[in-house]
Amino acid sequence: MMMRRILFDFAAMAGFIAAAAAQDVTASLKGPATETVTRYLKQTRIPCYTQKGEETCRIIDTASGASLFHGSFKNDPTPHAVAFVSYQYDQTGNAMNQMAIVFREAGGRWTPVGRADETVGMEPRQVQFGQGVITYIGTVLGPNDSRAGPTGRGRFSLKVTDRGVTFGKAGR
Repeated sequence: MMMRRILFDFAAMAGFIAAAAAQDVTASLKGPATETVTRYLKQTRIPCYTQKGEETCRIIDTASGASLFHGSFKNDPTPHAVAFVSYQYDQTGNAMNQMAIVFREAGGRWTPVGRADETVGMEPRQVQFGQGVITYIGTVLGPNDSRAGPTGRGRFSLKVTDRGVTFGKAGR
């Protein structure tokens, strides 16, 4: 009887851990593009590396966090949104990646403009929509930081055109 109880407790704990690991990163997203961004993350597949080797995985299955910002460019009043998604390409390791996905609203419908898969600057903040460019401040490794605790700040940009999104380091 005691062994059965121990096994039950272990199974319950394992289920709790699995549920926590499979958290819904879209729950924190707010704003008019949320539904489209959520659908995009659930339907779009990207290259990934698992215990089985090279595969393709749904973005949502590799994601550990997401944030969403809305705005309009100075040269284009059309509403836009940018979603930053922290994800793990190599699911056998512990390195994290970040992508930025830009969406545009037209006629009440949001559609993806493009995606930059390897962006830098975790925890994006101070997001600004300029002349066809989105700039943001992100956390990076500082001069004396460990990889586990970065404290540096960097300014980055996403150039948005009809052909897609290009990541770059922003000027001052």
